[in-house]
Amino acid sequence: MKRSIGCLSLLALATGAFAQANFTIVRPVDNARVREKVKIQFPKGSVPAGGYVGIFLNGQLIDAVVPQNSGKYSQYILDTKGRALPDSPSGKPDHLEAKLFVDYNGQPRIVRTSSIDLNIANTASIRVPNSGFKLRYRFQPGTELVYRLTLRSAIDTISEEENKRGGRPAELPLDSETVRMKYAVDNSYPDGSGLLRMQAMPTKGKDYAILTAKASEGPKKYSSTDMAAIYMRLTPTGREIFGSIPSYWDLEGTSGGGNRFSLFAAFPLPSLPEKSVKPGDSWQTRFQNGKIDMEKLYGQTSVIQGFGPARGEFVNVEWEMGHPCAKIKNTITGGQMSAADRKLVASGAQMAGDKISLNETIWFALDTRQVLKVLRDTTIETKQEATGGSGMFGGPGGGAPSGSGGYPGGGPGRMGGPSRGGAGGGKADVTGPATGDLRQSGSSMGPGGRMGGRPGGGMQGPGGGYPGGGRTGAGGRGGESQGGATYIRIRQQQIFVLEQ
Repeated sequence: MKRSIGCLSLLALATGAFAQANFTIVRPVDNARVREKVKIQFPKGSVPAGGYVGIFLNGQLIDAVVPQNSGKYSQYILDTKGRALPDSPSGKPDHLEAKLFVDYNGQPRIVRTSSIDLNIANTASIRVPNSGFKLRYRFQPGTELVYRLTLRSAIDTISEEENKRGGRPAELPLDSETVRMKYAVDNSYPDGSGLLRMQAMPTKGKDYAILTAKASEGPKKYSSTDMAAIYMRLTPTGREIFGSIPSYWDLEGTSGGGNRFSLFAAFPLPSLPEKSVKPGDSWQTRFQNGKIDMEKLYGQTSVIQGFGPARGEFVNVEWEMGHPCAKIKNTITGGQMSAADRKLVASGAQMAGDKISLNETIWFALDTRQVLKVLRDTTIETKQEATGGSGMFGGPGGGAPSGSGGYPGGGPGRMGGPSRGGAGGGKADVTGPATGDLRQSGSSMGPGGRMGGRPGGGMQGPGGGYPGGGRTGAGGRGGESQGGATYIRIRQQQIFVLEQ
């Protein structure tokens, strides 16, 4: 009996100590309307050492964390969109509870609970006009926007025999890379079109960037003075009226004969629907990719290549990065499946046939009329024969037929034919993986460079490049698989996000 009373006394003392810490939800306030990432804040020091907080929504545990200190508070960030939490029904808020757990006799105990009601409103708070939205860019002279373009690639490979047995492909991840891009509006016109200046930018806080050139052996340092501008006049829906690269002239009295080393980056903004649209509407659209003709660098009149047709869809309205947005998805799917391929799939094989899919999701801000974020995923599957391959990559050597335009995306998206080789003292194609178009002039290598005919651009896969062509192949074995054909899946992702 005395032992029991002693235990109760210790528990009472511990509970009293936690009561003095005043564990409670300070923010948001009860019945608040919230969206995106919500900061759930508690008084700093209210969670004792060894304690943690259980976060419950409508009675269900969704997380158990030790809140991080931030200013005067300890806080937990509830990502309502990341967790795919639906909007709260009108008049029926969600109930959020924070329960403070501490260890007692080796067991977790709840010593304090605080709760509030929340009205999650990622979409419901955005009013959709009866006539829909007329999505248009706002080209305001003097505006400068900087985006981070992150490029990721991976290759999955599996032998023909392993594929037939239902084996899983081996993933060979490739390097990722980030390019900063600036879009400056230099002029606007009565018809709503705008003159846009586009160029690569140095790494934030530095005067240079490390980028992988297509014609080089690896990453290379480019200074801010190397990064040249491309000009485009665009319609309010982002379609090109003209595009050009201006010639560079030395200032009078200076020596040199021009900038001998220039980097050109073309990653066009996505096009928007021509008509007013509402959630659920669909239309025919296209993907927009950068296009730079190094043979006519200063004489070309277009820097955008459209690829399509694609299916555009207004998925929904939602808040993103603090702005009400139209969420748009563009898709292309295609390929070839023989009767043997369909039979292979039915047997449980991971890969069969030649397939390509492109998915692009765009968040367009309805208030500022700017693109906030673009996610583009490209997946290509093909069968690489031991003799060099045919399939989607064309004949031996791996390229699509010359002049075909290839596929979008800069890597598998621009597979157009074999390398044209180098002409000393000319210009070098340095298209990076899935960048659209990123090129350099003033190099000692000629158009196309040594990697011009390989999909994937600058980033090299195992063995020196992507599948297809003599030197490349699964596992870097030199293009020919051991003991039969190899199935290959190339996956690329672009993440294009406005810096804030």
